[in-house]
Amino acid sequence: MFNLLSNYQCGVIWVNKTNAIIIGSLILATIFGILGQGMAYFLNENFAKIPPIYYLSILTIISVILYLSSFVLTYLQYKKRRIEKDKMEVYFSTIGGIGLLTSGWSLFVLAMWRG
Repeated sequence: MFNLLSNYQCGVIWVNKTNAIIIGSLILATIFGILGQGMAYFLNENFAKIPPIYYLSILTIISVILYLSSFVLTYLQYKKRRIEKDKMEVYFSTIGGIGLLTSGWSLFVLAMWRG
């Protein structure tokens, strides 16, 4: 069944395993970056009772790492000739736009928490 899903056509982009990883990383990084503050409070209340700033720091770092890994995976796919240059430019502009805005926001929130 997974093989059927890995060749699913979504618009013009064939969703293979690498594209799914890149898109999943972008979605997860965006969720962690934007909703990190609420998630930090949730983790503090329902898991270890450490200060939420530590949870927020970890979520922010994970978010930035996921954006960077999406960028690197896209570049590697281009070098292996698995995606064309025009798709790579779309991926880079999407990763750059969403990544910079979200990472900037999450780093701003983290800086405000730190005081």
